[in-house]
Amino acid sequence: MDRENTLRTIIATLQDLGFVVDKADGTLGTVSATKLDQYALRMTVTVRPRGQNQMLVRANAQYNIRAVEDPEPYQRFFDALAQAMFLTAHQVD
Repeated sequence: MDRENTLRTIIATLQDLGFVVDKADGTLGTVSATKLDQYALRMTVTVRPRGQNQMLVRANAQYNIRAVEDPEPYQRFFDALAQAMFLTAHQVD
């Protein structure tokens, strides 16, 4: 999967998880989104090439001005992203 498709899948995944995309920059390979569900959780996801055939995806979450150290929001995001990327790669709707 190329960078553009990876970014599109990330945006769809964040939206599926209840986030509102604040900013997406295809040139930089970043997506920032906010989820308002009892508290404001902001997640920024970065995509960059890793070798010839791979993309490296990094996610950072913040609650107010503090980094989120609880692994649960990250795990939920990456589980959903893995499933979405599998479905996209196999062209399943």
